Amino acid sequence: MALHSFQFKAFAGGALAALAFTLSTASLAPAFADDAPSVQEIIEALKPRKTRGLSVKPTPVEIERAKTIEDLKSKAQSGGLSDPERQQLAEAASDKPSLDFVIYFDFGSAKVSSRSRASLDALGAALQDDSLKGSSIMVAGHTDAKGGADYNRGLSERRAQAVRTYLHEKFGIEESAVTVVGYGAEQLKDKAAPYASVNRRVQIVNLTDKTASASRPVSDQGP
Repeated sequence: MALHSFQFKAFAGGALAALAFTLSTASLAPAFADDAPSVQEIIEALKPRKTRGLSVKPTPVEIERAKTIEDLKSKAQSGGLSDPERQQLAEAASDKPSLDFVIYFDFGSAKVSSRSRASLDALGAALQDDSLKGSSIMVAGHTDAKGGADYNRGLSERRAQAVRTYLHEKFGIEESAVTVVGYGAEQLKDKAAPYASVNRRVQIVNLTDKTASASRPVSDQGP
């Protein structure tokens, strides 16, 4: 099936810097400019793409990915990830439902602009829907290539943390259910234009494993 995407158009002007968000999903979605996505669009983007019956064993690759995600989620919560571990987590979660949002911050700041509240409110409402409630979510921050690597990584992590804090304070989403990772400029969306605004984004990933307890050893699975 062809992969379709729609982009939330990013703007940077005055004292504001935008984090550009692109939604990727297996179904055709409408195009947006500066408007916030709807709750339903977010739900559709983040819903698990497949499920297994309890009689179907997860593959060794699925088991290994699930274990990697669980291990690195715990480490990220307790003290942060090394460069190789951030890459490991990105690779293990590469097939998970995800979307990128347009989130505005004051320039060089991790304070969420009021311009972004509609988008974050839609995200919070979507995460409270029955189909997503209780999901394990990763908020991954990304920057463009301007500035030093350490600064960009720290800024991207603080901005991702700001998103988690907003979701917790306004919607009661447990902070322990949201893993924050700052990638800085390590994963440019547009490598041909490393300073472009499309690279300044926060990615939301649904890490929830829906493959019939895939993290359990195969020997523990049913027939």
